[in-house]
Amino acid sequence: MKTLSIYFAIFLFSCMVSTAGNGQTTNIWGKVVDKETMQPLIGVNISLENNLNGIGTITNQEGEFRLWNLPHDTANILISLDGYQTSLVDVSSLNGSHSEIKVIKLDTANNSEKEPIAANKKLPFLKKKSQVRK
Repeated sequence: MKTLSIYFAIFLFSCMVSTAGNGQTTNIWGKVVDKETMQPLIGVNISLENNLNGIGTITNQEGEFRLWNLPHDTANILISLDGYQTSLVDVSSLNGSHSEIKVIKLDTANNSEKEPIAANKKLPFLKKKSQVRK
């Protein structure tokens, strides 16, 4: 009988340990669209602010994204796409382990702030031996 109660105590302890991590992660999903046209944006980079673990994703053909098993204390996600203003979304106020961000609208970037890049170096090329004059 004593061994049975020891096994039961071990079983209860293992159940408590296996469920202790639940509730410590969160899932976030949503959709990213162009602010003016309301069309979904494909390939938008979605990542955690101050991302040290490489956690991130990109939007699909419908502009939708999902981030699974994020640390529960996640505060902000960074949303960026070339030609659009980078957006920082506060997700700390979202409660629960499953949180939906309805729609994120990205505004086009102000192109006047960007200077064009001009190449001013000629690239060297190799001539074939038959083309070299003596």
